[in-house]
Amino acid sequence: MSTKQLLAEIDRGINALQKARALCLKGDAVAPKAKAIVAKTAKLTKAPAKTSAKGGMSDEGRAKIAAAQQKRWAKFKREKKQAAKLAKAALVVPAAK
Repeated sequence: MSTKQLLAEIDRGINALQKARALCLKGDAVAPKAKAIVAKTAKLTKAPAKTSAKGGMSDEGRAKIAAAQQKRWAKFKREKKQAAKLAKAALVVPAAK
């Protein structure tokens, strides 16, 4: 999408929002044609509804779980590395003279 197209799309969105704002301020005193235009633009700019699975999780909760998992794996790897270092030191026996 080119810059001109992007700016044109933004302008259309701004116009739709301004019309919607005018509707909110004027209430029922707005002409029916303006209401139809705002309703049509609202349908076009509305994001599709998210269908959440049963027991959905927020992004914040998912991030907390990921951070905790990374912390557990870091501890596991640190302990594994330390154990390998100790085992290697135990295998190296000083040469007897």
